[in-house]
Amino acid sequence: MTKSKKTFAIFGFIILFLLIAFSVVSYKQYDQKEIIKITQEWANLTPFPENAEITSVEKLGSSFNREFRVKFTAPKNDIRKWLNNSQGTSTVTPEKNEGIEKYSIKPAGGAQFAEVIYNTKTNEIYIKVYWS
Repeated sequence: MTKSKKTFAIFGFIILFLLIAFSVVSYKQYDQKEIIKITQEWANLTPFPENAEITSVEKLGSSFNREFRVKFTAPKNDIRKWLNNSQGTSTVTPEKNEGIEKYSIKPAGGAQFAEVIYNTKTNEIYIKVYWS
């Protein structure tokens, strides 16, 4: 193989690798946005506070069941406002235990379970929804 063909082949592999890498990153970002949207819908939640820092987004299950888990942090006042403005949590009295508030929510959108856990010490929200 000549030097120009080797250079062309290497350049081609680099371009192919970059295209695949960007596709995976783009898909992952889309997937996370979709998971957050579905989680909010299934738990009857308003959009997260504007300055929320999303720390974890998970999708679990198979074609027979689906579970989504989302974690975020935000300032305490923003979380309180968000909890009070969300239909799923505003009408629920949370179970409280040592800085943890657990909201058992009536699920929507075909989900069978929805829950929000608020850690008042770390200002972290943990949301879990699923259907099966």
